[in-house]
Amino acid sequence: MLIAITNEKGGSGKTNIAINLAVKLSLMGDETLLIDADPQRSVDVFTDIRADSSLPLLFNSVSKIDSSLLKEIQSLKQKYDSVVIDTGGRDSSEMRQALAVCDIAIIPVIPSDLDIAVLNKMILVFEQAKIYNPNAKALIVISKASPNPFLAKKVKALRDYISEKNLDDIFLMNSIIYEREAYRNAFSLGMGVSEYCKNNENAEIDFESFFDELVKFVNN
Repeated sequence: MLIAITNEKGGSGKTNIAINLAVKLSLMGDETLLIDADPQRSVDVFTDIRADSSLPLLFNSVSKIDSSLLKEIQSLKQKYDSVVIDTGGRDSSEMRQALAVCDIAIIPVIPSDLDIAVLNKMILVFEQAKIYNPNAKALIVISKASPNPFLAKKVKALRDYISEKNLDDIFLMNSIIYEREAYRNAFSLGMGVSEYCKNNENAEIDFESFFDELVKFVNN
């Protein structure tokens, strides 16, 4: 399974999802590769922290930022059960190459007016990519949502907006990834929330719900 995490707007939580997904897949027994196609190279920072903390490197990772990304993916994906691609927060060659080869694109969206406007562009880019990758599907996940109940209306507004568009091969996830301090704390220790959280903390519950919904979608 080849999963691309994409959104042309920065700060939507792409890297957080990519890293935690790679950790979770590895803990579940998949041979996993995380491709860092983001110029910020946050995945490198994470793996360096993990190595310096003497934690086992659960997954392999490579950084690739150029026009040969597509060929690299096609070569490497045969060697792994799961490949996760973290792309940068802009409309880039790397993002479009990832969409052209992925099985599933995960599009994290913050529930805000600005992110909704950017989402329209991402939907168009994904539909263009399907010309070359007709079997691809996309999952939109509400990301970095505030757990403040007074902001629940923004989440509902975004959910209603997406549902009303009746998109083909683009689906809105029921799961929500909330803004949680545990994600930052886990990253600073070189860990995923599946490793860091104990006793069913909120971040772990959120991510497990997201992961279970993703697995169910893949298997259907």
